[in-house]
Amino acid sequence: MEVVLEPVLSELVKGLFKILRSNEVRDFARQLVGGVDSEIKELENKLQMVEDLLRKAEDRQLMGKRVKQWLDNLQHWAHDAEDLLDEFAYEALRHKRKAEHQASSSRGFSCLPASFSSPLLAVQMGCKIKRINSRLEQLCGKRSEELKLLELSGLPPTNVSAPQKPEETSSVPPEQVVYGRNEDEAELLKMVKSGTNFQVIAVVGMGGIGKTTIARVVYNHKELEDFKFEKKAWVCVSTTTTFDVLKISKELLQQVSSFDPNNYNLNEVQVKLKEAVSGKQFLIVLDDIWKVEYKKWEQLMSPFTAGAPGSTMIVTTRDTDVAQEIRCPHYKLRPLSDEACWSLFEEHAFGTGAAAVPNQISDSIYKRVVERCGGLPLAAKTLGGLLRFKQSDSWENILESKIWSISDESDHILSTLKLSYHYLPSNLKRCFGYCAIFPQDYEFEEKELALLWIAEGIVQPSNKQLDEASECFHKLCSRSLFQQLSSDSSKYVMHDCVHELAQWAFEGISFRSEENIIELPEKGIKSFIYLTQLEI
Repeated sequence: MEVVLEPVLSELVKGLFKILRSNEVRDFARQLVGGVDSEIKELENKLQMVEDLLRKAEDRQLMGKRVKQWLDNLQHWAHDAEDLLDEFAYEALRHKRKAEHQASSSRGFSCLPASFSSPLLAVQMGCKIKRINSRLEQLCGKRSEELKLLELSGLPPTNVSAPQKPEETSSVPPEQVVYGRNEDEAELLKMVKSGTNFQVIAVVGMGGIGKTTIARVVYNHKELEDFKFEKKAWVCVSTTTTFDVLKISKELLQQVSSFDPNNYNLNEVQVKLKEAVSGKQFLIVLDDIWKVEYKKWEQLMSPFTAGAPGSTMIVTTRDTDVAQEIRCPHYKLRPLSDEACWSLFEEHAFGTGAAAVPNQISDSIYKRVVERCGGLPLAAKTLGGLLRFKQSDSWENILESKIWSISDESDHILSTLKLSYHYLPSNLKRCFGYCAIFPQDYEFEEKELALLWIAEGIVQPSNKQLDEASECFHKLCSRSLFQQLSSDSSKYVMHDCVHELAQWAFEGISFRSEENIIELPEKGIKSFIYLTQLEI
């Protein structure tokens, strides 16, 4: 099993550093008796060591249970340390405010130092900070063998967060019929045909929703034959680890000309690319872009400004931020209707060699199928392929299980959606994973979730907590992990597959409320535990 604790621990450690390095805590520690200031500095040093170890854990492929157990124990310690340091920071701030109040109300005694008050409190706080330090030292001592495994594992450095390379796509359609996309098809064709100058159109949607499919439909559409595109090209961008301008330019040049771009530098390739498209109308698809900087995008686009009017480039992405970065209009792809989902499911579940036939399927199973697919074409295809060779009387039990824990065959859904998780920054990974505490289909508002993140310490304390939490929320929305119920609704929801992704990502990790520890369910458990609702 993959180790997915590091993003959570890294964020916890960052939060502890932030508390320890605050002016209030440092000033308060200096005033306390018993060498607490030196204990604070020692704790910082130990935390630095832990941070280095976590970095090594992220850079190695760790599969051992002993290392995972050590990470589990460290996480529990970090939660306790967070609680104690929050209390310490509160006492520091309260002490400071009390001293200021006493100084202003008793001007004659304003020269008394703040440390003059409450020596008992100073001793108590000193003991608590020493206890934090002692527990960390004890933890590191008990797990010395596990720590050595990080150094002696002999495994080559690798990034455990890096997902498997995405499958390459092509312009050749694997499907004979595309269900439920007539309106999307018509709208995108209208956008392509209405272009007067060179234009870029972005198709945006969550993983598995059919962005590549609709791009293929438009790319091969008969209505565009009248446009007589002289040059066409299809490049799957996601197969590169970064947005590599030279690599993409070479792939485009190979498709729009007979020139072999190997062993040529960027300048030579782009000069030839400009010559190939100059004065010609072209249609290009850049499929599955994850991230791009505007400077690199400008560099990639520079040869195409020489194309004829009406030239179009279509890009597909899961992230609306990509469309904003490249400054182009975007088309949001929505989930399929229940009818379209069922039609797609039928294509893959029935036919030659299938164990069941459509007239054996009850209305209740039909409803369960469309519920499980949730408008996601990838889920309909995968579920149909999975049930194709199963007797119809076993379908009900299978449909009650998590889609991707039924069989190794269905792991394709998880693999596709894992990419959305793996490409998140560590702070967003923790924010997203926290959402696993919600029941499936739970409808939530931005402010509700933002305040939960703040209450749990997932968004670190600052003067602009709510702004930071709101920014995290909208970044997860832009990556298609949260879906707005409707354009005029303040409610959001997670697709069932995305909800199960959150549970996969933080399986076995506990989140703490003031009175409870919420353990996320182990794989295969169908019940979900929901944190006591807070009044907003």
